[in-house]
Amino acid sequence: MSPLVHPRIVRFMEQPPHEHRRGKALFRERIRRAGLPEWVAAPAEPENFLAVLEKGLRSYGLPVLDDMLKESILVDVGHVDGKALAEARGDADAAPVVPDLLCDVLALEVGLRSLM
Repeated sequence: MSPLVHPRIVRFMEQPPHEHRRGKALFRERIRRAGLPEWVAAPAEPENFLAVLEKGLRSYGLPVLDDMLKESILVDVGHVDGKALAEARGDADAAPVVPDLLCDVLALEVGLRSLM
């Protein structure tokens, strides 16, 4: 369990008034007081990990998908059409981003495999 989700920490962080919690105000003020610039304390665009996720999917997810084309729990039980999966896999190489549906199929397949 992450220490930041420990029940005592969660209860503590629920105590300050809403205006101090909204938009991570206390956290951002602490960053400002530490002397970091405003673009660090309150960036104009919210941080996301889409580029990292995409790189990981292309480097690690698509090879798992290649394995799925040979042997897949989801295909074997009929929940996923093997031909459609092969077609989607071929399209993923040329697509600017890996389609969300492939991500969902990968996550479910990997989860099922971990139970075996």
